[in-house]
Amino acid sequence: INAEYMGREVAQSCETGAATNIIYGLALGMKSAILPITFISVTVFISFNLVGMYGVALAALGMLGTLSTCLAIDVYGPVCDNAGGIAEMSEFPPAVREKTDALDAAGNTTAAIGKGFAIGSAALVSLALFGGFVSRVGTHAAHDGQITINVLRPITFAFFFMGAMLPYWFTALCMKSVGTAAMAMVKEVKRQFDTIPGLLEGAPGHGEPDHAKCIKISTDASLKEMILPGLLVMLAPILTGTFFGVEGVCGLLVGSLTSGVQLAISQANTGGAWDNAKKYVEKGCVMVEGVVQPKGSAVHKAAVVGDTVGDPLKDTSGPALNILMKLMAIISLVFADYFVSINCGKGVFNIESTLGLSC
Repeated sequence: INAEYMGREVAQSCETGAATNIIYGLALGMKSAILPITFISVTVFISFNLVGMYGVALAALGMLGTLSTCLAIDVYGPVCDNAGGIAEMSEFPPAVREKTDALDAAGNTTAAIGKGFAIGSAALVSLALFGGFVSRVGTHAAHDGQITINVLRPITFAFFFMGAMLPYWFTALCMKSVGTAAMAMVKEVKRQFDTIPGLLEGAPGHGEPDHAKCIKISTDASLKEMILPGLLVMLAPILTGTFFGVEGVCGLLVGSLTSGVQLAISQANTGGAWDNAKKYVEKGCVMVEGVVQPKGSAVHKAAVVGDTVGDPLKDTSGPALNILMKLMAIISLVFADYFVSINCGKGVFNIESTLGLSC
């Protein structure tokens, strides 16, 4: 009920234009991170106090145990969305489109819930992997085989900030990639409208549109544009450990985890709210001075702008941040011995360390 109320609130904000819609949607996404982060924090605190890092790993396994449910509710939304698109292209009666829109709106909510579980499990898995990294490095300790990471160490604290910045850099690369592909798609569609007589007007007997060209633009972009974000995730911990040592990697991992999980939740829920706001407007649920705002009105155009901005947030950069958190931790764990082998974990720059590691 609360989610529906907030979605309607975002839809109503379109009354004064796209800017207020964007502001309301961003605020909703940021606020939506409060409860999930609180629950994750309590889970980590209790599980760690009871059985240590093993408890955190068990908590992560518990959240991953809901995989089948998460897959079901994640797939539900796209299926309904595709059904609506097919109904519209096939010129089915408007009543059919209204039903698929209602189902799609519910699908956005279920998808947001599924993404929340995925993000929460990614956070716990990343924390467990970070514990594994520290334990692996601890096997090289000169004394009792255990090490303590001091966050107040200058190198650790500095890379804590660097790690917190990485999810934003990663998001920027993903968002720009979506924008680049969208521009190419719009230009191609415009070219076809200009060169194929009768296509834009839908005149009988018009030439066939070149669907293959549009599909090629999307598939090429989805592969080529992910090279830089992928390199960022893989090279960040390797370069940090190589040049700045183990303590730098620890700060990097903690920083990326703490900012990445919150950014992922915010983006997923913001995009879903804008998508549902557009559907509320199209369903005729938004009234301005007692007048229902139909499809094509200024209110609807503002809602479409929000939905366009929200799609890359909830479908691209938001879910991809799960990969950033887990992959950085996995790479660090795999390369732990390599990091220790360079000046006993001090890196190429031989940064002063209090860990007391032996080569």
